[in-house]
Amino acid sequence: MLQAIAEELSGDLLGARLERISQTDAHTIVLFFPGAKKRKRALLMSTDPAHPRVHLTVDPPPSLPEAPTFCRALRKHLGGLRLTRAAAGEWERVLQFSFERGGGSGDSFALMAEVMGRWSNLVLLSGATGEILEARRFVPPGPHTPRPLERGGRYRLPPEQKKANPGDLTREAIQGMIHEADLSSAGREEFARWLVRSVAGVSPALARALARASGANEGWTGAADTLMSVVESYQKKEFSPAWLLGADGEPVSLSAARIPGVDAASYRAFDSMNEAADAFYGRLVKGSRLGERKKRVARTLRRAGERVRSSIEAVRRDLASAGEAEDVLRKGELLLAHLDEVEEKANAVSVSSESGPVEIALDPRFTPSENAQKYFRRYKKLKRRASTGLARLQEMEEEERFIGALAFDLETAEETEDLLGVEEALAQAGYAGRGREKKAKDARTKGRQAARARPYRRFVSPAGWEVVVGKNAMGNDEMLKSVGRAGDTWLHARGVPGSHVLLRRSGDGPPSEPDPETLAQAAAFAAYFSRGRTDSKLQVAYLPFSRLRKPKGRRPGQVLLGAHETILVDPDTGKRLCEEWEEVG
Repeated sequence: MLQAIAEELSGDLLGARLERISQTDAHTIVLFFPGAKKRKRALLMSTDPAHPRVHLTVDPPPSLPEAPTFCRALRKHLGGLRLTRAAAGEWERVLQFSFERGGGSGDSFALMAEVMGRWSNLVLLSGATGEILEARRFVPPGPHTPRPLERGGRYRLPPEQKKANPGDLTREAIQGMIHEADLSSAGREEFARWLVRSVAGVSPALARALARASGANEGWTGAADTLMSVVESYQKKEFSPAWLLGADGEPVSLSAARIPGVDAASYRAFDSMNEAADAFYGRLVKGSRLGERKKRVARTLRRAGERVRSSIEAVRRDLASAGEAEDVLRKGELLLAHLDEVEEKANAVSVSSESGPVEIALDPRFTPSENAQKYFRRYKKLKRRASTGLARLQEMEEEERFIGALAFDLETAEETEDLLGVEEALAQAGYAGRGREKKAKDARTKGRQAARARPYRRFVSPAGWEVVVGKNAMGNDEMLKSVGRAGDTWLHARGVPGSHVLLRRSGDGPPSEPDPETLAQAAAFAAYFSRGRTDSKLQVAYLPFSRLRKPKGRRPGQVLLGAHETILVDPDTGKRLCEEWEEVG
């Protein structure tokens, strides 16, 4: 695959001047070269242990706000130079990019991209001496270090793998290796693992494809012919860029050569290896990064939920103790009426009342009168708790529902823009700190400018009705502030987190009342875009948008629901309508 990529880069970039260099994360560098029609060509190099790669990309990630040391070194030495070589050594896991300054100055440099899993690295060298100028990762010398990498040291290629070199193999040699390994009864997975361990340049996905193509007949000896055909394609530079597809049709790996015997349905061909790699890693890395980011947001949500639940428990304890207020008042009054019966420094006193004797606890440090005043103060405190506790409990329960709604938004987030909405809502609610709140707002603004994505979706029915569906809490909030209008019908699944839905007549005509069928269809959207989507039936509340209220200080997307009506619908109908109705921008 590296050979195929290097071959294409030699044709595309040789002689091009390096215009700009950016670093997008701790592992990834992007080199920008001029292209046709003022469009720059971006060469991405990543030492990410999970996804090391080098390829042209049509969608480079955004740069870090401040360039790290390695990026600054590349800018210092390579900025404005021309690419004079892009090549992969024979059976090597290293790509070499050579740069020279024009005008006969003699300045030359080499950037070595070592694509070796968790040992991947980028190393900048002096072209004249081979001296290491900078590296993404240095390796200090030591008794167990086969190849140290130090600034100022001489560069050496990575040590050879303890595997057979495919270029030295013959069909007979491969058959002999298979026979020696006693693989006659091995299963497909076992044989594939043996190939990876034994032959250099064979990835797990390629090994599985070879095993699937050759079959276990005659103790896997047919694998020799299959492997040699791939080796011959490599040596002749006859590349066939493609994705290898799994049983579900999803890409599992990249392939630079067509493997004889593999079903055509197991491939998706591309015009270039760079294009195949860019599309493959674009899906893979995007999903991985989104997953990691979702985990971080989930941790913030979990901590926020724990805080709110702890507050609810504290308020409920206060309300429970507030029930003692009348008993406390009665004891204070009885004590005040029987001051002459209390002994000095007593811990308690028993006094008579209409309902019988009452035991009253005392603090021996205070006089009987002071003890009575303490009971009165305690009574007032409990009454205050009772008067504010219910309002506080209601506030905390609304906060718990808000966090539950954000948890649902997080579960259903499929794009970075969706996730930014959850992060911004958390920041606005004070769960991510002031600095993070600004960062979330800036990120959301930048994301919107890049993707031009709205935080809601719009569907239009064949009959000319429009349904607007919020994507998350921030989308729901924007619908309340700037999208909803008089004449709209507002809908939301009852009792579960979900999207706000607006129903209106499409176009600029006067508003009209929806017929029962259209109302049920809009309710199905509200049911489907809610946590109750797996239920067979779900109640959906609806009312005119003009009667909806959002009190000041409420969290994004929260409303006060007054008098309303409900309708029972099947959420699966909403799923079907998403496919049948036209989605508009």
